[in-house]
Amino acid sequence: MKFTSNLANSKTLWNLTAGFGLLVYTVGLYITIMEPDAATYAIIPMEMLQRNNFIELFSRGVDWLDKPHFQFWVTALSYKIFGINNLGYKIPAILFVLLSVRYTYLFGRRYYTSKTGYIAALMLITALHLILSVNDVRAEPYLLGLTIYSLYYLTVYLEEKKWSQLLSGCLGLACLMMTKGLFTIIPVVSAIFFSLVYQKNWEELFSWKWVAAAIASLLFITPVLYGYFYQFDLHPEKVVYGQTDVSGIKFFFWDSQWGRFVNTGPIKGKGSLFFYLHTLLWAFAPWAFLAYFALYDKTKRLIKRTETGENYTYFGFIVLAFILSFSRFQLPHYIVPLFPLLAIITANTLLRFARNHRFLKIFSSIQLFTTIAIFTTASVLNYYFLRKLPYTDTMIIAIMVLILCVVIYKSSIGRIKQILFPPALAVLLVMYFMNRDFYPELMTYQSESEVAFYMNENNLPSDKLIYLDRNTWVTEFYLKRVIPVQNRAGFDLSKVSGKYVFCDDNGLETLKINGVSYEILKTFRDFHVTTMTSTFINKSTRNHTLINMYLVKVPETF
Repeated sequence: MKFTSNLANSKTLWNLTAGFGLLVYTVGLYITIMEPDAATYAIIPMEMLQRNNFIELFSRGVDWLDKPHFQFWVTALSYKIFGINNLGYKIPAILFVLLSVRYTYLFGRRYYTSKTGYIAALMLITALHLILSVNDVRAEPYLLGLTIYSLYYLTVYLEEKKWSQLLSGCLGLACLMMTKGLFTIIPVVSAIFFSLVYQKNWEELFSWKWVAAAIASLLFITPVLYGYFYQFDLHPEKVVYGQTDVSGIKFFFWDSQWGRFVNTGPIKGKGSLFFYLHTLLWAFAPWAFLAYFALYDKTKRLIKRTETGENYTYFGFIVLAFILSFSRFQLPHYIVPLFPLLAIITANTLLRFARNHRFLKIFSSIQLFTTIAIFTTASVLNYYFLRKLPYTDTMIIAIMVLILCVVIYKSSIGRIKQILFPPALAVLLVMYFMNRDFYPELMTYQSESEVAFYMNENNLPSDKLIYLDRNTWVTEFYLKRVIPVQNRAGFDLSKVSGKYVFCDDNGLETLKINGVSYEILKTFRDFHVTTMTSTFINKSTRNHTLINMYLVKVPETF
């Protein structure tokens, strides 16, 4: 009895959850990088180092305009320290997540209580899509940390009026823009602007210091502006997105993000007004239902003007969420940088209702249902996907987590902790299973990385590899070189002589038609792993979704 009581006490639970979270994120560092987006982000800084050129951006030797420089500079520095490998690519993402956790806690502590900060940090670090964002690293971990960092310092500046705080906030804004364009500062700017409008603080709103802040932010982004000007504006003859006379600076300020929103940029999409409403249901799991209620409660109090706390997090979240909902170009990960703001709102609301028995009863039941649903989903996924039992450590941890959850629910620990810890532990357990068992198995179906591993393991010369009608980025990352492409149209026999060719069935047919003899060294079963389907997940129907990819050796006969 004493053991279970000690196990369920607050300090033990916080320490166990924090340690488990760190373990889950650490295991995720070793998951193979995925095609195409993460792999693209990984090879651009690799080419930076190999070219010793940190001003211009290239992807597979072609001018790159889609995203600005900051993430690539950070990753290139990490490659210098850790090497061009999984750790080198993913460690910066982990560091920016930790930055977001720290400033989420600091923000919650400053404007509410230390307990609010801790709970917000717990919700943030266990939000499902955040963990996924560190597995499949794109720009979101960087935006996540920089958003709450810059908001924290700018709001603190409003109270303490120190220039160092204003400049820190401006530096954060600049790094946001240098990561993914002007659109990224909307949460911070709208948080400040609409909070001051709501307070009718016109003197602060129209202070000349905001002009100074804008100038400082522009000065901080001059390295990116210079890079774009040097690479594109000085070379109108370059063909980018099928056009000449392309301005890199115009793309940075308009087409990169604003163009996507109004659907005039080079990358277009379709949108749904309710896309992010239902996306939050899984992306911010297991806290989505609490978050929905928190947003409703906060909105109601703002309308009635009974709100006494800060409003930065609410306006920062709601304005960008509203804009994204009306955008024609929508992806689930666009909402991730807002998670620190949503976590703070949700944590504060949870504590505000800590003595409301009806609220606690309803949400303890919802969170119990959520916990059971998470465990059930993982069990079903394990049953249908894996061809073997999970690793022993996964099963041991699963048993321990299940016992701990039962202890929490059976103990007199209190409803708040029952609302918080079992769902958090459930998500971490599921993601440990995913990182330890599911993803390693899944990535064996990514032939682009498997062919690189095969060539490295068998000491095959990577400088003799060519693609036949297929571009892949992750192969180049793991082989640390740009691989030339031979197209089926205009096939050149001399370019495959004495080479290793990576191709599909159509590629083999091309070799046959052109009279090229070859030896198949390895056949890979391939699937586009970032677009999983139920047919693929089900191991009994998976073979119907797979295609063959081949590594073939062509002799030097001509």
